Amino acid sequence: MNKPVNNALSSLISAGLVVATAHSTAEHNGGQFYLVPSLGYHATSKIDDIKKYEDNTSSLDFDDAPAYGIAFGWQFNGHYAVELAYNYTKFDFIGTDYELNASFKSKVGHHFAHIDGVYYFQDIYENDFSIYLPVGLGYGKYEPKNGGESFDDTVFNLGIGAQRMFGEHFGLRADLRGIYGLGQKNFDGLAQVGLVFRLGVPVPVDVAGAPPQSANLRFKFDSTELTNPKDPQIAVLASSLKNNPDSNIKILTYSDKSGNTDYNMKLSERRAESLKNMLITRYGIEEDRIYTKAFGDQAGLSRARHAIAVVEY
Repeated sequence: MNKPVNNALSSLISAGLVVATAHSTAEHNGGQFYLVPSLGYHATSKIDDIKKYEDNTSSLDFDDAPAYGIAFGWQFNGHYAVELAYNYTKFDFIGTDYELNASFKSKVGHHFAHIDGVYYFQDIYENDFSIYLPVGLGYGKYEPKNGGESFDDTVFNLGIGAQRMFGEHFGLRADLRGIYGLGQKNFDGLAQVGLVFRLGVPVPVDVAGAPPQSANLRFKFDSTELTNPKDPQIAVLASSLKNNPDSNIKILTYSDKSGNTDYNMKLSERRAESLKNMLITRYGIEEDRIYTKAFGDQAGLSRARHAIAVVEY
């Protein structure tokens, strides 16, 4: 990769980290890796479908083709993420030599490595469905399969997509991107559908940006009992409260959408009271230091049957 590409990618990475980190101070969750394998379709430039070499004595006419991709991302918070991604497409093409007035058919592999910033219009930890905007810069390389000369380019991409989560860790997404080669000055389109695998649990952060002592607890179906009644996170929360007498704890509880809205709200309230009573009776935490709020089924599948507990200093 040449020096201008390196400089451009370094600038993009730095800018993305600054913007996303700054925004995360106002969010409730952040810090989660995810993986997205994808399949798609790469449509080549519509300007005569021709990509010309620098000497303008020959050209390549590419056919549209399937594309394969993988993206590894870091979710800063409910709205911002950064991704390292790679896409590969094998094109059929017709090459034309204008000096010899001859043409030939062959195949060429297109490698596209890029880093993208992603903005979600809806908080993904509060909503199952979100529209997102990816934008990034990368390195593209065309590699002929007949041993011909390869060539590369700095590539900009911008798109729009939608994501639907079906629980905490699995979802689907689809997006449509425009891809512009800054050197070759060609414009392509890339449509892709991917599986979203979110790894681990997002860590709550307070409004000042400092990570407080927190826990993400899960309940059994239609029950106030935790899936792990002896979850060590609870003891850690209690210890933090005892070691910091001026601190308080906030407990937010959720249900899934199995019952009606009123029932789910009452179930969430009972879950909140259950955790509150556990802290009081088992660990001796004062009642006036415990704040609870029930959300019922209104917070989306990513928090269904969960309680988020955060110690505030």
